[in-house]
Amino acid sequence: MKRYKKKILLLGEGAVGKTSLVRQFVEGRFSDEYIATIGANIKKKEVSYPEEGMEINLVIADLIGQQGYENTQRMNMMGANGALMVTDLTRYETIDALEEYWIPLLKEVLKKVPPIVFFANKSDLVDLEGEEAKKFRAELLSLSEEYRSKFYLSSAKTGENVEEGFRDIGLLSVGYEAEDRYGPDLYNVKGEINSKRFLDLLQSQLYMEIGSQEFANSIIKKQTGDVGLNVRDVSHPQEKLSDLIDRIKEVEMTLLPSDVVEILHRKRIGLLNRVRD
Repeated sequence: MKRYKKKILLLGEGAVGKTSLVRQFVEGRFSDEYIATIGANIKKKEVSYPEEGMEINLVIADLIGQQGYENTQRMNMMGANGALMVTDLTRYETIDALEEYWIPLLKEVLKKVPPIVFFANKSDLVDLEGEEAKKFRAELLSLSEEYRSKFYLSSAKTGENVEEGFRDIGLLSVGYEAEDRYGPDLYNVKGEINSKRFLDLLQSQLYMEIGSQEFANSIIKKQTGDVGLNVRDVSHPQEKLSDLIDRIKEVEMTLLPSDVVEILHRKRIGLLNRVRD
């Protein structure tokens, strides 16, 4: 039995149901509570393919869906072997977002488009024989054909086609190796910085400094929650951002040399002083 470990991205706009889909796949349960993802939620599941004689440890990165956090999203895309692109059958614009934002961003990081499977999610909320649903499906079919992929009508609530979609992308990911070339100097940024961009840069910097996306995400999730920051907000109060970088400094003191932490903290203060909303 061959064994593989593959990183799979879950991409799409906020509130399309990405977190509910991965929860249904990994835990077999559904919750309609919506909590915006900060950075990325990481889930893992061993999937067996007896006919192919293999087992795959899927490491599923459910990325923040709000646009404006490009650096955070880029950092979490690194090392991916495949992607599940999620649309919302009740919101036609979520297809446009895949074409205009998510696929180009993924290609920018990996230098080519990896294996993709598309989900048209929330099938339990629409009349699939209605004209709007038919139009939606035709558009998504065209997009999937362009990338030589397939799409599923899915429901995180009922579980419709959830297992099938995840198993498909797992199988497609075998043999694909990404080319990671994304590594900017995130402290040497040009142009104006608003509070949303500052938070994006802060998260991205932490990934590079800690060296573990999963660990960095857990730090960001806890500390932003403790200071009361919501990534869905258009702007963030400076006092909360200042509190956040102080808390991150305390965490990094347990992980990195103190002189390094002091330098990083001063650079973050410098960026924060440039924030204008």
